[in-house]
Amino acid sequence: MRKRMREFICFILVFYALNGYALHKAGGADNQLKNSLYQKHARHLKSINEIFEIKSNIQLELSPDSALANVTDLVVDTKGNYLICDGTQLNQVWIFSPQGKFLRNLSQQGQGPGEYYAPLSAAVDREGNILINDYLQSKIIYFDKDYKYKNEIKNVRGHFIHVNSRGEIYLYEGMLRPMSKSVFETIKKIGPDGQVIFSFAPLMGEILATRFSFMGDGMDIGDDDNIYEMNPLYYQVRKWSSEGKFIKAFDVPKLLKGIRKSGDDYVILNGPFCLGDDFVIVQRNGLIDLYDREGHYLAGSLALPGKIRYSRSRDMYVELWEQEKTGEQSNPRIICYCLKK
Repeated sequence: MRKRMREFICFILVFYALNGYALHKAGGADNQLKNSLYQKHARHLKSINEIFEIKSNIQLELSPDSALANVTDLVVDTKGNYLICDGTQLNQVWIFSPQGKFLRNLSQQGQGPGEYYAPLSAAVDREGNILINDYLQSKIIYFDKDYKYKNEIKNVRGHFIHVNSRGEIYLYEGMLRPMSKSVFETIKKIGPDGQVIFSFAPLMGEILATRFSFMGDGMDIGDDDNIYEMNPLYYQVRKWSSEGKFIKAFDVPKLLKGIRKSGDDYVILNGPFCLGDDFVIVQRNGLIDLYDREGHYLAGSLALPGKIRYSRSRDMYVELWEQEKTGEQSNPRIICYCLKK
């Protein structure tokens, strides 16, 4: 009798031990299961409202000192402030509060330390440092999170700057070269001395047949430090490791393979943009398409007014210009869409 009791107790202990282990393993896979269900739901989306909620919708203040002519890049710093770059017309960087109030310019035009001439793009690293890519002066300027000048890297050339979780710098060469008939590497990893460590993501040969030139950012870095890249004229997202190793090309559904040209005009693509561990987003003519991180097409042709400018974690920031009733042009609105939980 005692022997049977001991066997029964051992059985119960083993059962609970195995069950506890299984629950522990399941708990560790919660995010994976959640993502799987999330992505399964995405296959049936008809509207972005089913998966996004508007976190904020603010109008950038318009004043003589904050009137924007163009936006070449937008980032959100650790204070939640918006840094708006115009590196082609007014050549300035503006700082707006989370409520859209104009605070100040980041620096001023010039050739001295901390001054810029064509601040085309910006990035924020994990320590809160702000990096400005001054394209025409071939330098990257560092500011701390309180907007104080720190240092700069000289003799670097590229259009759009990105920083991964380790503070490593990548530059995307977004300008198509209509006079050039040779393929070039579109992404460069830059060392602290400004030297190119390596380059990768060659321009697709099909683009050389076009006579179209367009400057646009075509890469993003995910939370896993993998790099997602797509040329603004060619609908094909490619995934690369942080060391520039090609991983895979994303699926392109048949219905999207013919969008490269619309009449006599090329369809300008925007993206890709990474959102959390769930999605990679491509925007085209006011519509967005969703992929998972492995390149599987989930849903598409979801209407989104405005232009996606920046993504961070689960937030996606959209720039929307509206005409005022008076007929005058105001500063744009910045709408933050957040993935629903």
